Amino acid sequence: MSTTVVDIVQSPERLARLRATGLLDAPTDAAFDRLTRLASRLLNAPLATVTLVDSDRQFYMSCAGMPEPLATERATPLEFSFCKHTVVLGKPLIVPDTREHPIVGQNPAIAQFGVTAYAGIPLLTADGHAIGTLCVMDYVVRHWTDDDVLNLTDLAASVSTEIELRMDLAERARVEVELQHTVGMRDEVLAIVSHDLRNPVHTIQLSAQFLLDALPADDGPVPVRRQLAIVRRAAQQMDRMIGDLLDAASIAAGHLSMEPRAVHASDILRGACEVLRPIVEEKGIRFAFSDAGNGAQLRADPDRVLQVLGNLAGNAVRFTAAGGCITLGLRVEDGNAVFSVADTGQGISPEQLRHVFEQFWQARRAGRQGTGLGLTIAHGIVAAHGGGIAVESTPGEGSTFFFTLPLAAA
Repeated sequence: MSTTVVDIVQSPERLARLRATGLLDAPTDAAFDRLTRLASRLLNAPLATVTLVDSDRQFYMSCAGMPEPLATERATPLEFSFCKHTVVLGKPLIVPDTREHPIVGQNPAIAQFGVTAYAGIPLLTADGHAIGTLCVMDYVVRHWTDDDVLNLTDLAASVSTEIELRMDLAERARVEVELQHTVGMRDEVLAIVSHDLRNPVHTIQLSAQFLLDALPADDGPVPVRRQLAIVRRAAQQMDRMIGDLLDAASIAAGHLSMEPRAVHASDILRGACEVLRPIVEEKGIRFAFSDAGNGAQLRADPDRVLQVLGNLAGNAVRFTAAGGCITLGLRVEDGNAVFSVADTGQGISPEQLRHVFEQFWQARRAGRQGTGLGLTIAHGIVAAHGGGIAVESTPGEGSTFFFTLPLAAA
């Protein structure tokens, strides 16, 4: 081969694309065999091949009319290859008489196998690399017609499409393996978080509470009690973050723990009000609620529904200034209990509104206050109950999050 031929054939980029097909040394494939036979019949040529040109050999991915032992071995050294020149050219190579051709005239296949006429179309990848050819050959001089070249070109396009399809499948398989590895690593991290990290956090909480209970009300000039309270609150915050991470991972894996039972929707709302009122009013925000449940009964996990209301209310507190108002509501509509959490806060812009239930969106928007998983978890819990969740918001006026839970059958 000339230096130019060597450079192109052994180009690392071209060879990388060739190997990415996963077709070198692959078993014969019915789809490629059909196209090869069709090329042989359409052009009335005794030999037809789909050939991949490697760095030091050509591999017949498919062949029709090939004599033994080539039909079984399906490969020859590059010195026997006409197709390498088609790859180098990157365009059709049409040769009526190989013996008289300036490029292929010295090919030993002419004397050894009697190849006298050749027509090859390059097989191009999407990024333009020629990895092989669809070619036909004859033992006699052939003046290939324009129709011959057009038919062969159309068939080569079909071969290239098949190759791209297999490259996509190979890439998907590779990504799937990587994804499974990533999921495995995630599960290992969650195991560490749930056991090795959460246990010492609980120990800090209990120890801080024990010392607070043991200290006298007046701890003297050193504000020990105040520092212990800070430690306890920090540990509680860490525990909530760990819980959010575990819940988010469980939702993503479809393993969220649920204990549904018969419960009145109004009981859930009143329970949420008892817990959330002091948290809201501590921030100088007015708290209100509206119960129009009318005895509606659910089959739900009340603790999980309270978690949703707590996440929504916590989000509302974060974006509502002192003097504003947060309202919890309940009504019955179209066979569903509709819970709502409305605030008079800063609202959400239209471009952000569609992202509110994505993981970590809230953390980005709020300067990383918390994990940013509260709305994602709320969405997952509601979905696990067979309900839906949505938000309406006007920038500068506030937001209303509402979710539906199906009523229990009578």
